[in-house]
Amino acid sequence: MNSRDLYEIAVVRSCSALEALAPEWDTLAKSIALPMLSHAWVLSCAETLYQQDELYIITVLVGGVLAAVAPLVAVDHAGAKRLELIGGSHLYEPSGLLYSTGEALDALVRAIVSVRKPIVLSRIPSQSPIISRFRSLAGVRGLVVVGPVAGTIAVPISSGWAEYLAGLPSRRRYDLRRAKHRAEEAGKIAVRIHSPRPEEVDELFAELVRIESAGWKARNGSSLSQRHGLRRFFSHYATRASRSGILRIGFLDVDGHAVAAQLSVEYADRLWVLKIGYDEAWRRCSPGWQLLAETMRYAFDRKLKSYEFLGSDEAWLHGWRTEGTGLSTLACYPSSVSGAYGLAADTAQRVLAKAASWSRRARGPQPSSET
Repeated sequence: MNSRDLYEIAVVRSCSALEALAPEWDTLAKSIALPMLSHAWVLSCAETLYQQDELYIITVLVGGVLAAVAPLVAVDHAGAKRLELIGGSHLYEPSGLLYSTGEALDALVRAIVSVRKPIVLSRIPSQSPIISRFRSLAGVRGLVVVGPVAGTIAVPISSGWAEYLAGLPSRRRYDLRRAKHRAEEAGKIAVRIHSPRPEEVDELFAELVRIESAGWKARNGSSLSQRHGLRRFFSHYATRASRSGILRIGFLDVDGHAVAAQLSVEYADRLWVLKIGYDEAWRRCSPGWQLLAETMRYAFDRKLKSYEFLGSDEAWLHGWRTEGTGLSTLACYPSSVSGAYGLAADTAQRVLAKAASWSRRARGPQPSSET
């Protein structure tokens, strides 16, 4: 019997069918140790960011047991359908595929390629075997393009907090002391890090949204109070994360007023920062920085493996001692009309993006904001 005959391929097209996969899915996700590939994250994306008929989650089963998953959606792009990782275009976080063995990954890649649509896997680890398997298995039937994108950085935890803090640049330590002193001039400082029960999430999450909307994110239209789909996603995900005990919602209070907030999850022995915001009325005491430092201290005190910034590797994060993870985007265009159209559309989009980048550089550096 051909080894390929051992694999059963099924496509999940509804939230109810996706929900039923939860136990097996999370068993598979443990080895990847990325919250964006957890069942709670993917189901929350499916419920809040997409129409149900856009779901195109490809599964590989061996003997009826889940062995690999591609959490994909089929979305319109430049007038044609393409497959992309769920949440990628909305959340811009690292992602990937789930698989138990190399053979299961090969079966999954073949199943994805057999759909014969353009495929975009954004922000996957640059060292992932996914890239080599696509080049090997899909390259003979189309074009595979891989390019680097902004990676993520994290603070590795291998010492106590005091030792880590002492090793930071003197400027960073001074800035933190100065910010704390300025806040203390206004009143007593308190840090609250909640691990809420599901019934407590709504109130805490509403407070986080309120604080975020009092900062620069509201001015540029990116706050959760203005982006209703994202607010629904994070609300759904936070409730699910609270059920498994991994949700953390932190606040920095000054004189009894919450002035900064952070949404994070403690997953796979790491603390992953998902959202942070602050009230600009308190900008002088850098409340976002202070809360970041306090939640980092929390991760050190719990002896986790790392503090994960997520988002992108940005200059304002480089005052911390960090290590980076390289990410790439993989695009696969089949030898078909849809593949040729997808390639042309993506090429045009890249040209326009580069032109916009040149325009921004021509205008000169823009003022940066505290996170």
